[in-house]
Amino acid sequence: MKRVIKVLAFLIVLAALGGGGYYFYTGRLPGYPPPPPAPEAPAQAETPAPAELPAPVLSGEPVPGAGQPVATLSGMERTVKSKRASDLAWEEAQAQMPLYENDAIRTFDKASATIAFGRQDIVEVDQNALVVIKPRPKEGQGGEISLALLSGDFLDSLAAKPAPEQTRAIEEASSRRQVTISKVSSAGQQAGPTRVALKTLPDRSTTIAAIAGTLKVVGPKGESVTLKEKMVTRVTDQGVMIKPRQLPGVPSLAFPDDGAIYTFQRKVPRAEMRWKGVESARRYRVVVATDPSFKKVFADEKVDGNSLEVRNLQPGAYYWRVRAQDADGFEGPYSPVRSLRAVYDDTPPSLAILAPAEMSVSPIPTVELRGKTEKDARVKVNGQKVAVAPDGSFLCPVALKEGVNPVTVEAIDPAGNSEYGKRMIFYKGAKRSSAAAVSPNR
Repeated sequence: MKRVIKVLAFLIVLAALGGGGYYFYTGRLPGYPPPPPAPEAPAQAETPAPAELPAPVLSGEPVPGAGQPVATLSGMERTVKSKRASDLAWEEAQAQMPLYENDAIRTFDKASATIAFGRQDIVEVDQNALVVIKPRPKEGQGGEISLALLSGDFLDSLAAKPAPEQTRAIEEASSRRQVTISKVSSAGQQAGPTRVALKTLPDRSTTIAAIAGTLKVVGPKGESVTLKEKMVTRVTDQGVMIKPRQLPGVPSLAFPDDGAIYTFQRKVPRAEMRWKGVESARRYRVVVATDPSFKKVFADEKVDGNSLEVRNLQPGAYYWRVRAQDADGFEGPYSPVRSLRAVYDDTPPSLAILAPAEMSVSPIPTVELRGKTEKDARVKVNGQKVAVAPDGSFLCPVALKEGVNPVTVEAIDPAGNSEYGKRMIFYKGAKRSSAAAVSPNR
């Protein structure tokens, strides 16, 4: 009986807990009105998909909607920057980038750029210059090159201004400094390839030189000049064109020979470069690079003489060229390129003393010392320079004193390494030699 009562009590407790849990969960307690229904959450509006933004156009890529390119940046040396006509900021220029109307190219110190207008017409832009590609004149023949020529320091003067003001200032200056260059055909012959060199001078004037072909140049004020090959004109800061004149000639490189090898035992060697002078040249510009395209310039120097010693060379190949500059700053074409190689060498040259033999006895007060070393090595005998034949052989008379005569030979290779040799030669003297020659049965 007690067990039945316990079971019934347990079931009643379970029923009470179940009913209370239901009322608690539903919020409906006995004797209380039911709670008001929860307000419905507002439906969320669908988020529209983001509109696709156009991909950024890098300086070296074609510009959508800009039409056909006018030119191509076919080459450059050192720091060159570009600016699209629709952009406010300058970017690092990229080789082979297309150029459109009103695009700009700027070269910095000791830099240069090459712009190709088609396959036959090349414009070389020297250091510290600003060139804007302008639309071709409508009345032209279709092959003209229109450029606005500004100096690099003009842009430096705008550095403190906001980018939009810089752009407007460049546009205004470009309208006053625009030139048009067209090729001129000779009688009965079609005009061939042309090569134009542009250079800005410290007074903000710009030189235009015809390196190849004959050119007609129309200046900012409408005046025109004809430049025959190797002639140059100058456009002043006010847009006035100066009468053309002949460019300085091309220097002839003299030393070292193309492909020469410089050996050295120090880690900071030096190499001397020489060339023949050019008539009307006031100074020369020498450029040394570690690559044949002169993108990695090692030295860029202006010298008054006909030689330059380049120091701090490291092992490897070097390329060099020279151009002349006259008293007015006009520069002629570069010379052909030559190369040289710096090679680390710490091995002494070979040296052999062929005669006389060690500890030999000479009956006369003079002996001929013969030997051989490497070609291009220098030889000293007892500190005196001795002539060396192309095959490295040498011959030197040595005067002897009575008794033992030490003879020292030194061979020095072009790198500065030395090798030494010695001989001990005995000379009896004139009296002893005469006594030894007398017969004992006299």
